[in-house]
Amino acid sequence: MAQKSKRKKRLWILALLIFIFLLILMLGGKRGFIQQARVRYEKKVLEQEIQALEEKKEDLEAEKEKLNDPEEVERIAREEYGMAKEDEKVYQVVPEEDE
Repeated sequence: MAQKSKRKKRLWILALLIFIFLLILMLGGKRGFIQQARVRYEKKVLEQEIQALEEKKEDLEAEKEKLNDPEEVERIAREEYGMAKEDEKVYQVVPEEDE
């Protein structure tokens, strides 16, 4: 009877060790749950970054198309660079400083 009890105990210990070993294999390693979760998270972040870059690309392409219009180029030259046509004069209004 004592021998059956010891044998059962050894089987339970062996089963527990096998379970722990399999658990470690499933959680760790290159194909473990932790690594897969990390890869899924990185994939999600990269997909969001790709989406943001595609939107920025579309905006830049639209801006590029606008620059093919001479009126748009003239507007930018006047507003941002203070340029004028040959017969025009540019006046710049400077606010008075508070004393």
